[in-house]
Amino acid sequence: MNRDHVADQPTPGATGRRAFLGRAAVSGVAAAAALLPVVGTAAPAVAAQPAAKSTDPKGTHAVYNVQDFGAKGNGTADDTTAIQSAINAAQAAGGGTVYLPSGTYKTTATLIVTGAKMTVEGEGASSIIAGAFAVGDIVRVARPSASAPLVANGLFTDFAIISTIKKTAGAALAMDGVQDMRICNVHAVSRVYSDPNNLWDSFSFHDFTIVVVENCKIQSQNKGIICWGNQVGADIWITGGTLCSFTPIGVHVGGGVGGVYFDEFLCYLNGTNVLIDDALAGSANREIFFNDAVLDGSYRHNVEVKQNGVYLLAFQNTWFSNSGFDGKAGHPDGCLLRVHPGAILHPSNITVAGCKMFNGYGSGIFAESGSWTITGSDISLNGQGTSGGYGVLLSGGATGTVISGNSMRTNGAYPSAKPTGVGLKIAPDVNDYIVTSNNLTSNGTAGLVDQGGSSKVVDLNLGA
Repeated sequence: MNRDHVADQPTPGATGRRAFLGRAAVSGVAAAAALLPVVGTAAPAVAAQPAAKSTDPKGTHAVYNVQDFGAKGNGTADDTTAIQSAINAAQAAGGGTVYLPSGTYKTTATLIVTGAKMTVEGEGASSIIAGAFAVGDIVRVARPSASAPLVANGLFTDFAIISTIKKTAGAALAMDGVQDMRICNVHAVSRVYSDPNNLWDSFSFHDFTIVVVENCKIQSQNKGIICWGNQVGADIWITGGTLCSFTPIGVHVGGGVGGVYFDEFLCYLNGTNVLIDDALAGSANREIFFNDAVLDGSYRHNVEVKQNGVYLLAFQNTWFSNSGFDGKAGHPDGCLLRVHPGAILHPSNITVAGCKMFNGYGSGIFAESGSWTITGSDISLNGQGTSGGYGVLLSGGATGTVISGNSMRTNGAYPSAKPTGVGLKIAPDVNDYIVTSNNLTSNGTAGLVDQGGSSKVVDLNLGA
Protein backbone atom coordinates (compact mmCIF):
# COMPACT_ATOMS: atom_id res chain seq x y z
CA MET A 1 0.00 0.00 0.00
CA ASN A 2 1.10 3.57 -0.66
CA ARG A 3 0.77 5.09 2.78
CA ASP A 4 -0.26 8.45 1.26
CA HIS A 5 -3.08 7.14 -0.93
CA VAL A 6 -5.65 4.55 0.06
CA ALA A 7 -8.73 3.76 -2.00
CA ASP A 8 -12.09 3.69 -0.32
CA GLN A 9 -12.82 0.09 -1.39
CA PRO A 10 -10.30 -1.56 -3.75
CA THR A 11 -11.80 -3.49 -6.63
CA PRO A 12 -11.12 -7.27 -6.62
CA GLY A 13 -8.93 -8.52 -9.42
CA ALA A 14 -11.47 -10.90 -10.87
CA THR A 15 -14.55 -10.04 -12.87
CA GLY A 16 -18.06 -11.51 -12.92
CA ARG A 17 -19.15 -12.96 -9.63
CA ARG A 18 -16.04 -11.76 -7.80
CA ALA A 19 -16.75 -8.22 -8.96
CA PHE A 20 -20.30 -8.57 -7.75
CA LEU A 21 -19.02 -9.62 -4.33
CA GLY A 22 -16.89 -6.52 -4.21
CA ARG A 23 -19.92 -4.39 -4.94
CA ALA A 24 -22.02 -6.38 -2.49
CA ALA A 25 -19.66 -5.44 0.30
CA VAL A 26 -20.67 -1.79 -0.01
CA SER A 27 -24.42 -2.11 -0.63
CA GLY A 28 -26.23 -4.46 1.75
CA VAL A 29 -29.57 -4.70 3.52
CA ALA A 30 -29.57 -3.83 7.21
CA ALA A 31 -30.75 -6.57 9.60
CA ALA A 32 -31.76 -6.12 13.21
CA ALA A 33 -29.51 -8.15 15.49
CA ALA A 34 -28.91 -8.65 19.18
CA LEU A 35 -25.47 -7.67 20.40
CA LEU A 36 -23.41 -10.24 22.25
CA PRO A 37 -21.40 -9.03 25.23
CA VAL A 38 -17.87 -7.94 24.43
CA VAL A 39 -15.46 -10.68 25.40
CA GLY A 40 -12.07 -9.68 26.75
CA THR A 41 -10.57 -6.43 27.92
CA ALA A 42 -11.25 -3.32 25.91
CA ALA A 43 -8.35 -1.19 24.78
CA PRO A 44 -7.58 1.70 27.18
CA ALA A 45 -8.97 5.18 26.67
CA VAL A 46 -6.75 7.51 24.70
CA ALA A 47 -6.05 11.23 24.53
CA ALA A 48 -6.27 13.50 21.49
CA GLN A 49 -3.97 12.38 18.70
CA PRO A 50 -2.44 13.69 15.47
CA ALA A 51 -4.69 14.44 12.54
CA ALA A 52 -4.54 12.34 9.41
CA LYS A 53 -1.80 13.34 6.98
CA SER A 54 -3.34 12.39 3.66
CA THR A 55 -6.48 11.39 1.83
CA ASP A 56 -7.20 8.88 -0.84
CA PRO A 57 -7.47 9.98 -4.51
CA LYS A 58 -11.21 10.57 -4.16
CA GLY A 59 -10.65 12.84 -1.19
CA THR A 60 -13.10 10.84 0.89
CA HIS A 61 -10.92 8.82 3.27
CA ALA A 62 -8.09 10.12 5.39
CA VAL A 63 -5.17 7.83 6.18
CA TYR A 64 -4.21 7.29 9.83
CA ASN A 65 -0.76 5.72 10.10
CA VAL A 66 -0.52 3.95 13.46
CA GLN A 67 3.16 4.90 13.73
CA ASP A 68 2.14 8.58 13.69
CA PHE A 69 0.14 7.77 16.82
CA GLY A 70 3.12 6.22 18.59
CA ALA A 71 3.07 2.57 17.50
CA LYS A 72 6.55 1.02 17.31
CA GLY A 73 5.84 -2.24 15.47
CA ASN A 74 8.92 -3.88 17.00
CA GLY A 75 7.13 -6.82 18.65
CA THR A 76 8.06 -5.77 22.20
CA ALA A 77 6.52 -2.35 22.81
CA ASP A 78 2.82 -2.34 23.72
CA ASP A 79 1.11 -0.75 20.70
CA THR A 80 -2.47 -1.17 21.93
CA THR A 81 -3.06 2.47 22.83
CA ALA A 82 -1.46 3.81 19.65
CA ILE A 83 -3.51 1.58 17.32
CA GLN A 84 -6.73 2.28 19.19
CA SER A 85 -5.94 6.00 18.98
CA ALA A 86 -5.65 5.77 15.20
CA ILE A 87 -8.95 3.85 15.04
CA ASN A 88 -10.68 6.42 17.26
CA ALA A 89 -9.38 9.33 15.19
CA ALA A 90 -10.66 7.78 11.97
CA GLN A 91 -14.06 7.07 13.55
CA ALA A 92 -14.32 10.63 14.87
CA ALA A 93 -13.81 11.88 11.32
CA GLY A 94 -16.65 9.72 10.02
CA GLY A 95 -14.42 6.99 8.61
CA GLY A 96 -10.94 6.52 7.28
CA THR A 97 -8.07 4.15 6.69
CA VAL A 98 -6.01 2.90 9.61
CA TYR A 99 -2.68 1.98 8.09
CA LEU A 100 -0.33 -0.65 9.53
CA PRO A 101 3.15 -0.39 8.02
CA SER A 102 5.24 -3.56 8.05
CA GLY A 103 6.04 -4.59 11.60
CA THR A 104 4.83 -6.66 14.53
CA TYR A 105 2.39 -4.72 16.70
CA LYS A 106 2.04 -6.16 20.19
CA THR A 107 -1.41 -5.66 21.75
CA THR A 108 -2.49 -6.41 25.31
CA ALA A 109 -6.23 -5.70 24.99
CA THR A 110 -8.97 -5.95 22.38
CA LEU A 111 -8.85 -3.41 19.56
CA ILE A 112 -12.42 -2.21 19.02
CA VAL A 113 -13.94 -0.73 15.85
CA THR A 114 -17.44 0.72 16.23
CA GLY A 115 -17.61 3.21 13.35
CA ALA A 116 -18.80 2.96 9.76
CA LYS A 117 -16.69 3.39 6.62
CA MET A 118 -13.57 2.07 8.27
CA THR A 119 -10.63 0.43 6.53
CA VAL A 120 -7.79 -1.34 8.32
CA GLU A 121 -4.99 -2.03 5.88
CA GLY A 122 -1.43 -3.28 6.11
CA GLU A 123 1.40 -4.30 3.82
CA GLY A 124 0.40 -7.97 3.64
CA ALA A 125 1.73 -10.73 5.87
CA SER A 126 4.54 -8.47 7.10
CA SER A 127 2.02 -6.27 8.97
CA ILE A 128 1.22 -8.32 12.07
CA ILE A 129 -1.13 -7.60 14.96
CA ALA A 130 0.23 -9.83 17.75
CA GLY A 131 -2.16 -10.33 20.65
CA ALA A 132 -0.48 -10.98 23.99
CA PHE A 133 -3.49 -11.86 26.17
CA ALA A 134 -5.24 -15.19 26.71
CA VAL A 135 -8.96 -14.32 26.78
CA GLY A 136 -10.90 -12.13 24.37
CA ASP A 137 -10.97 -11.11 20.75
CA ILE A 138 -7.84 -9.52 19.32
CA VAL A 139 -9.76 -7.27 16.91
CA ARG A 140 -13.48 -6.73 17.41
CA VAL A 141 -15.87 -4.88 15.11
CA ALA A 142 -19.19 -4.25 16.88
CA ARG A 143 -21.82 -1.60 17.43
CA PRO A 144 -21.58 0.04 20.86
CA SER A 145 -25.08 -1.01 21.93
CA ALA A 146 -27.94 -3.23 20.79
CA SER A 147 -29.95 -0.17 19.73
CA ALA A 148 -27.12 1.35 17.67
CA PRO A 149 -27.04 0.99 13.87
CA LEU A 150 -25.11 -1.88 12.37
CA VAL A 151 -21.46 -1.10 11.78
CA ALA A 152 -21.35 -0.71 8.00
CA ASN A 153 -19.08 -0.53 4.98
CA GLY A 154 -15.82 -1.86 6.37
CA LEU A 155 -12.72 -3.26 4.72
CA PHE A 156 -10.02 -5.27 6.52
CA THR A 157 -7.17 -6.16 4.23
CA ASP A 158 -3.54 -7.15 3.88
CA PHE A 159 -2.39 -7.92 7.41
CA ALA A 160 -1.96 -10.85 9.79
CA ILE A 161 -3.29 -11.53 13.28
CA ILE A 162 -1.47 -13.87 15.65
CA SER A 163 -1.26 -14.55 19.37
CA THR A 164 2.06 -14.76 21.13
CA ILE A 165 0.55 -16.75 23.99
CA LYS A 166 -1.93 -19.62 23.92
CA LYS A 167 -5.45 -18.24 23.91
CA THR A 168 -8.33 -19.90 25.72
CA ALA A 169 -11.22 -17.83 24.29
CA GLY A 170 -11.92 -15.22 21.65
CA ALA A 171 -11.32 -14.77 17.95
CA ALA A 172 -8.51 -13.18 16.00
CA LEU A 173 -11.17 -11.08 14.22
CA ALA A 174 -14.74 -10.92 15.56
CA MET A 175 -17.66 -9.06 13.99
CA ASP A 176 -20.99 -8.62 15.79
CA GLY A 177 -23.81 -6.51 14.40
CA VAL A 178 -22.21 -5.55 11.08
CA GLN A 179 -23.25 -4.85 7.50
CA ASP A 180 -21.33 -4.86 4.21
CA MET A 181 -17.93 -6.08 5.39
CA ARG A 182 -15.01 -7.37 3.35
CA ILE A 183 -12.08 -9.28 4.80
CA CYS A 184 -9.40 -9.72 2.14
CA ASN A 185 -5.97 -11.29 2.43
CA VAL A 186 -6.05 -11.41 6.21
CA HIS A 187 -4.00 -14.21 7.74
CA ALA A 188 -5.13 -15.60 11.10
CA VAL A 189 -2.68 -18.47 11.01
CA SER A 190 -0.43 -18.56 14.04
CA ARG A 191 1.43 -21.69 13.04
CA VAL A 192 2.98 -19.93 10.07
CA TYR A 193 4.42 -17.24 12.34
CA SER A 194 4.93 -19.02 15.66
CA ASP A 195 4.84 -22.51 17.05
CA PRO A 196 2.57 -23.72 18.55
CA ASN A 197 -0.67 -22.41 17.06
CA ASN A 198 -1.96 -20.04 19.76
CA LEU A 199 -5.17 -18.59 18.32
CA TRP A 200 -8.43 -19.94 19.75
CA ASP A 201 -10.83 -19.04 16.89
CA SER A 202 -9.83 -17.24 13.70
CA PHE A 203 -12.92 -15.37 12.40
CA SER A 204 -16.28 -15.01 14.15
CA PHE A 205 -19.37 -13.42 12.54
CA HIS A 206 -22.62 -12.88 14.46
CA ASP A 207 -25.74 -10.98 13.36
CA PHE A 208 -24.40 -9.71 10.06
CA THR A 209 -25.65 -8.60 6.69
CA ILE A 210 -23.36 -9.30 3.72
CA VAL A 211 -19.85 -10.41 4.63
CA VAL A 212 -17.20 -11.39 2.07
CA VAL A 213 -14.13 -13.38 3.14
CA GLU A 214 -11.67 -13.48 0.27
CA ASN A 215 -8.18 -14.96 -0.07
CA CYS A 216 -7.70 -15.39 3.68
CA LYS A 217 -5.58 -17.99 5.49
CA ILE A 218 -7.07 -19.48 8.64
CA GLN A 219 -5.79 -21.81 11.34
CA SER A 220 -6.57 -22.04 15.06
CA GLN A 221 -6.98 -24.28 18.09
CA ASN A 222 -10.78 -24.44 18.06
CA LYS A 223 -12.68 -23.18 14.97
CA GLY A 224 -11.56 -21.45 11.81
CA ILE A 225 -14.72 -19.54 10.79
CA ILE A 226 -17.83 -19.32 12.95
CA CYS A 227 -21.02 -17.69 11.69
CA TRP A 228 -24.52 -17.43 13.10
CA GLY A 229 -27.24 -14.82 12.89
CA ASN A 230 -30.90 -13.95 12.33
CA GLN A 231 -31.24 -15.33 8.78
CA VAL A 232 -32.79 -12.38 6.92
CA GLY A 233 -29.97 -10.93 4.85
CA ALA A 234 -27.33 -12.79 6.84
CA ASP A 235 -25.28 -13.87 3.82
CA ILE A 236 -21.59 -14.70 3.79
CA TRP A 237 -19.30 -15.49 0.86
CA ILE A 238 -16.15 -17.52 1.57
CA THR A 239 -14.25 -17.26 -1.64
CA GLY A 240 -11.21 -16.27 -3.66
CA GLY A 241 -8.80 -18.97 -2.53
CA THR A 242 -9.56 -18.76 1.19
CA LEU A 243 -7.75 -21.59 2.99
CA CYS A 244 -8.66 -23.17 6.33
CA SER A 245 -6.52 -25.98 7.73
CA PHE A 246 -5.27 -27.79 10.85
CA THR A 247 -8.24 -26.76 13.00
CA PRO A 248 -10.69 -29.03 14.89
CA ILE A 249 -13.64 -27.49 13.01
CA GLY A 250 -12.77 -25.62 9.82
CA VAL A 251 -16.09 -23.77 9.34
CA HIS A 252 -19.03 -23.89 11.75
CA VAL A 253 -22.33 -22.60 10.36
CA GLY A 254 -24.20 -22.44 13.64
CA GLY A 255 -27.73 -21.44 12.68
CA GLY A 256 -29.77 -18.46 11.59
CA VAL A 257 -27.60 -17.72 8.56
CA GLY A 258 -29.42 -16.70 5.40
CA GLY A 259 -26.86 -18.04 2.95
CA VAL A 260 -23.33 -19.36 2.94
CA TYR A 261 -21.60 -19.44 -0.44
CA PHE A 262 -18.34 -21.37 -0.68
CA ASP A 263 -16.61 -20.60 -3.96
CA GLU A 264 -12.96 -21.34 -4.74
CA PHE A 265 -12.51 -22.41 -1.13
CA LEU A 266 -9.96 -24.91 0.22
CA CYS A 267 -10.57 -26.64 3.55
CA TYR A 268 -8.22 -29.48 4.47
CA LEU A 269 -6.78 -31.50 7.34
CA ASN A 270 -9.31 -30.29 9.89
CA GLY A 271 -11.17 -32.43 12.44
CA THR A 272 -14.42 -31.73 10.56
CA ASN A 273 -14.02 -29.49 7.55
CA VAL A 274 -17.53 -27.98 7.60
CA LEU A 275 -20.12 -28.43 10.38
CA ILE A 276 -23.69 -27.25 9.79
CA ASP A 277 -26.18 -27.15 12.68
CA ASP A 278 -28.34 -24.83 14.80
CA ALA A 279 -26.26 -25.03 17.97
CA LEU A 280 -25.43 -21.31 18.24
CA ALA A 281 -28.62 -19.60 17.04
CA GLY A 282 -31.29 -22.20 17.82
CA SER A 283 -32.72 -21.94 14.30
CA ALA A 284 -31.91 -23.55 10.98
CA ASN A 285 -29.75 -22.00 8.29
CA ARG A 286 -31.52 -21.14 5.03
CA GLU A 287 -29.21 -22.20 2.18
CA ILE A 288 -25.63 -23.35 1.73
CA PHE A 289 -23.91 -23.69 -1.64
CA PHE A 290 -20.51 -25.16 -2.50
CA ASN A 291 -19.03 -24.41 -5.92
CA ASP A 292 -15.48 -25.19 -7.04
CA ALA A 293 -14.56 -26.02 -3.44
CA VAL A 294 -11.93 -28.50 -2.24
CA LEU A 295 -12.65 -30.42 0.98
CA ASP A 296 -9.55 -32.53 1.31
CA GLY A 297 -8.71 -34.48 4.44
CA SER A 298 -10.60 -34.63 7.74
CA TYR A 299 -10.16 -36.63 10.91
CA ARG A 300 -13.93 -37.17 11.09
CA HIS A 301 -16.43 -36.17 8.39
CA ASN A 302 -15.62 -33.76 5.60
CA VAL A 303 -19.07 -32.13 5.76
CA GLU A 304 -21.49 -32.96 8.58
CA VAL A 305 -25.08 -31.66 8.72
CA LYS A 306 -26.89 -32.19 12.01
CA GLN A 307 -30.58 -32.04 12.95
CA ASN A 308 -32.34 -28.77 12.01
CA GLY A 309 -29.26 -27.82 10.03
CA VAL A 310 -30.37 -26.23 6.75
CA TYR A 311 -33.25 -25.89 4.30
CA LEU A 312 -31.33 -26.12 1.03
CA LEU A 313 -27.92 -27.63 0.34
CA ALA A 314 -26.04 -27.90 -2.95
CA PHE A 315 -22.60 -29.06 -4.10
CA GLN A 316 -21.35 -28.36 -7.61
CA ASN A 317 -17.91 -29.22 -8.99
CA THR A 318 -16.67 -29.90 -5.47
CA TRP A 319 -13.81 -32.20 -4.50
CA PHE A 320 -14.19 -34.41 -1.41
CA SER A 321 -11.42 -36.74 -0.25
CA ASN A 322 -9.71 -38.46 2.69
CA SER A 323 -12.23 -38.40 5.54
CA GLY A 324 -12.02 -40.34 8.79
CA PHE A 325 -8.28 -40.93 8.81
CA ASP A 326 -8.06 -40.52 12.59
CA GLY A 327 -9.62 -43.80 13.74
CA LYS A 328 -9.86 -45.31 10.24
CA ALA A 329 -12.78 -47.35 11.55
CA GLY A 330 -14.97 -47.11 8.46
CA HIS A 331 -18.73 -46.57 8.19
CA PRO A 332 -20.53 -44.83 9.89
CA ASP A 333 -17.48 -42.82 10.93
CA GLY A 334 -15.40 -40.78 8.55
CA CYS A 335 -17.91 -40.04 5.78
CA LEU A 336 -17.22 -37.50 3.08
CA LEU A 337 -20.77 -36.14 3.43
CA ARG A 338 -22.83 -37.07 6.50
CA VAL A 339 -26.44 -35.84 6.73
CA HIS A 340 -28.22 -36.80 9.95
CA PRO A 341 -31.96 -37.45 10.48
CA GLY A 342 -33.98 -34.22 10.40
CA ALA A 343 -31.04 -32.22 9.06
CA ILE A 344 -32.64 -31.05 5.79
CA LEU A 345 -35.87 -29.10 6.25
CA HIS A 346 -37.00 -28.09 2.77
CA PRO A 347 -39.11 -30.56 0.74
CA SER A 348 -36.89 -29.80 -2.25
CA ASN A 349 -33.65 -31.69 -2.79
CA ILE A 350 -30.00 -31.71 -1.92
CA THR A 351 -27.99 -31.40 -5.11
CA VAL A 352 -24.67 -33.11 -5.75
CA ALA A 353 -23.58 -32.41 -9.32
CA GLY A 354 -20.25 -32.97 -11.03
CA CYS A 355 -18.44 -33.80 -7.80
CA LYS A 356 -15.45 -36.01 -7.08
CA MET A 357 -15.86 -37.99 -3.83
CA PHE A 358 -13.17 -40.54 -3.05
CA ASN A 359 -10.76 -42.02 -0.49
CA GLY A 360 -13.15 -41.83 2.48
CA TYR A 361 -12.39 -44.27 5.26
CA GLY A 362 -16.14 -44.29 5.82
CA SER A 363 -18.81 -43.85 3.13
CA GLY A 364 -18.97 -41.29 0.37
CA ILE A 365 -22.51 -40.08 1.18
CA PHE A 366 -24.47 -41.23 4.24
CA ALA A 367 -27.94 -39.66 3.84
CA GLU A 368 -30.60 -39.96 6.53
CA SER A 369 -32.73 -37.00 5.44
CA GLY A 370 -33.45 -34.88 2.40
CA SER A 371 -34.60 -35.46 -1.16
CA TRP A 372 -31.44 -35.85 -3.20
CA THR A 373 -30.43 -35.27 -6.79
CA ILE A 374 -27.04 -36.88 -7.43
CA THR A 375 -25.82 -36.59 -11.01
CA GLY A 376 -22.59 -36.73 -12.95
CA SER A 377 -20.41 -37.48 -9.93
CA ASP A 378 -17.59 -39.93 -9.25
CA ILE A 379 -18.14 -41.54 -5.82
CA SER A 380 -15.47 -44.22 -5.66
CA LEU A 381 -12.70 -45.75 -3.55
CA ASN A 382 -14.55 -45.14 -0.28
CA GLY A 383 -14.98 -47.55 2.62
CA GLN A 384 -11.24 -47.88 3.14
CA GLY A 385 -11.60 -48.17 6.95
CA THR A 386 -11.73 -51.39 8.96
CA SER A 387 -15.48 -51.97 8.56
CA GLY A 388 -15.65 -50.71 4.97
CA GLY A 389 -18.50 -48.57 3.71
CA TYR A 390 -20.71 -47.44 0.84
CA GLY A 391 -20.42 -45.14 -2.10
CA VAL A 392 -23.92 -43.87 -1.26
CA LEU A 393 -26.22 -45.06 1.54
CA LEU A 394 -29.81 -43.76 1.52
CA SER A 395 -31.56 -44.36 4.82
CA GLY A 396 -34.24 -42.92 7.09
CA GLY A 397 -35.84 -39.81 5.69
CA ALA A 398 -33.82 -39.71 2.46
CA THR A 399 -36.72 -40.22 0.11
CA GLY A 400 -37.82 -38.74 -3.21
CA THR A 401 -34.31 -39.09 -4.61
CA VAL A 402 -32.87 -39.16 -8.14
CA ILE A 403 -29.47 -40.81 -8.70
CA SER A 404 -28.40 -40.83 -12.34
CA GLY A 405 -25.27 -40.88 -14.46
CA ASN A 406 -22.75 -41.45 -11.66
CA SER A 407 -19.78 -43.73 -11.17
CA MET A 408 -19.91 -45.53 -7.79
CA ARG A 409 -17.06 -48.01 -8.10
CA THR A 410 -14.43 -49.79 -6.00
CA ASN A 411 -16.02 -48.93 -2.65
CA GLY A 412 -14.94 -51.25 0.15
CA ALA A 413 -12.48 -52.92 -2.22
CA TYR A 414 -9.36 -50.75 -2.03
CA PRO A 415 -6.60 -51.23 -1.03
CA SER A 416 -8.06 -54.56 0.17
CA ALA A 417 -11.52 -56.09 0.47
CA LYS A 418 -13.54 -54.93 3.49
CA PRO A 419 -16.56 -56.53 5.25
CA THR A 420 -18.84 -53.98 3.58
CA GLY A 421 -18.22 -52.60 0.13
CA VAL A 422 -21.37 -51.47 -1.70
CA GLY A 423 -21.68 -48.93 -4.48
CA LEU A 424 -25.27 -47.90 -3.62
CA LYS A 425 -27.51 -49.12 -0.82
CA ILE A 426 -31.16 -48.10 -0.46
CA ALA A 427 -32.57 -48.98 2.98
CA PRO A 428 -36.09 -50.40 3.55
CA ASP A 429 -37.61 -47.13 4.76
CA VAL A 430 -36.79 -45.23 1.54
CA ASN A 431 -39.41 -44.70 -1.17
CA ASP A 432 -40.15 -42.65 -4.31
CA TYR A 433 -36.75 -42.80 -5.98
CA ILE A 434 -35.18 -43.10 -9.43
CA VAL A 435 -31.84 -44.84 -9.94
CA THR A 436 -30.72 -45.04 -13.56
CA SER A 437 -27.62 -45.21 -15.74
CA ASN A 438 -25.00 -45.55 -13.02
CA ASN A 439 -21.75 -47.52 -13.11
CA LEU A 440 -21.72 -49.77 -10.02
CA THR A 441 -18.91 -52.14 -10.94
CA SER A 442 -15.91 -53.41 -8.95
CA ASN A 443 -17.27 -52.76 -5.46
CA GLY A 444 -16.20 -55.01 -2.62
CA THR A 445 -19.41 -56.91 -1.84
CA ALA A 446 -22.18 -55.57 -4.12
CA GLY A 447 -22.88 -52.95 -6.72
CA LEU A 448 -26.49 -52.25 -5.69
CA VAL A 449 -28.46 -53.29 -2.60
CA ASP A 450 -32.06 -52.15 -3.15
CA GLN A 451 -34.31 -52.74 -0.13
CA GLY A 452 -36.52 -49.70 -0.73
CA GLY A 453 -40.25 -49.41 -1.27
CA SER A 454 -42.31 -50.14 -4.35
CA SER A 455 -42.57 -46.60 -5.72
CA LYS A 456 -39.34 -46.47 -7.71
CA VAL A 457 -37.61 -46.73 -11.05
CA VAL A 458 -34.34 -48.70 -11.04
CA ASP A 459 -32.94 -49.42 -14.48
CA LEU A 460 -29.87 -49.46 -16.74
CA ASN A 461 -27.33 -49.65 -13.95
CA LEU A 462 -24.08 -51.37 -14.86
CA GLY A 463 -22.88 -53.84 -12.25
CA ALA A 464 -26.16 -53.94 -10.36
